[in-house]
Amino acid sequence: MAKHNGYDLVRPMFITGDLKNLSDIFTFDLVPITVVAKDLGKDKKRFKELVDNPDEFNYQEIKTFGANCNLLPFEMGILIQAEHPRYPSADEKKNEKKFLAIKTMVKDGTISSLAGIVKYIGKYKIAKKIGIKGSTLDRYLKKLGIFPIGMLRSIGELFDLELSEMLKLVAAQYDAQINGTRKT
Repeated sequence: MAKHNGYDLVRPMFITGDLKNLSDIFTFDLVPITVVAKDLGKDKKRFKELVDNPDEFNYQEIKTFGANCNLLPFEMGILIQAEHPRYPSADEKKNEKKFLAIKTMVKDGTISSLAGIVKYIGKYKIAKKIGIKGSTLDRYLKKLGIFPIGMLRSIGELFDLELSEMLKLVAAQYDAQINGTRKT
């Protein structure tokens, strides 16, 4: 099945700054919402719910949607973050001092994947901090395609990382999983 021509309009509008939010793709009528829903295997109503609450998307859906639009996952994260910013609560801001080092390590390239964060902090500690079971986080780490965007955002907030930065880390690890190598 051929890709809808409207997808090719998304990247140029993103580059020029005219496309600022995820929903702009539909506001500007670049690609019909029914086409994107179908391409992602979603019911139109469910897809509209996901656009309104993108935390419910999973990584694979963002990756596929972005690829159709010629955008990388982290660029999709920029569009989501602009439209749906999250503000950590006072409790979430009270993180351990070593958590502050993670952002610096991501910025300088010492940590280049989600596994790198887990290496320094530990998956069970991260899971506890974001309010899920360690086994749940472990399942998502083993199958990054099903990793919920909302959970990625929650992990990012622990370390003061934007969704786009978290999606870069996941993309690196996802590519390594697909290619059968590990990268931290």
